[in-house]
Amino acid sequence: MGMNISAAAIIGMLFGAIAVAGALVMLTRKTALGGAISLVVCFLAFSGLYVTLDAPFVAIMQVIVYAGAIMMLIVFVIMTVDTRAEALRRERTTVIGAVVAIIIVGAGIAVYILALHDNAIITRGAGIVGTIANIGLRLFTRHALNFEMLSLLLLVALVGALVLVKQGKKKT
Repeated sequence: MGMNISAAAIIGMLFGAIAVAGALVMLTRKTALGGAISLVVCFLAFSGLYVTLDAPFVAIMQVIVYAGAIMMLIVFVIMTVDTRAEALRRERTTVIGAVVAIIIVGAGIAVYILALHDNAIITRGAGIVGTIANIGLRLFTRHALNFEMLSLLLLVALVGALVLVKQGKKKT
């Protein structure tokens, strides 16, 4: 009746606990920079989870892309945006941004739902999960729409960052 827990399961639980703790700390920080640092801890714990799930490529990409590049971008934006001025920002731009965001999200959901009914794309053999070949095969066949929607999301984030920078330059 004794429970037999493997070492990989214990390590996975440890990384899961670190990820949850990092997320909770991120939510409770009073400063954006403190939250960003906690988010890095969360991303690194996710990478550890991917290693325990035998997906080394995904783990490495997690560290390079999220813990590296994306977090540098977030920290850069935190450092350049004046939070005191943002607290006093007008509501008109917020309403317009919310309407545009709702339209974009609605269009994305509609396209995604329509694409779910298309059974033309069928992937070949399962392969080994987490390998470069399997990820590439699934990313550019079965999940091609998800990949394109992610590209659109990153484009919207880039335009938003440019708008914030332009607004900051107008004030000075």
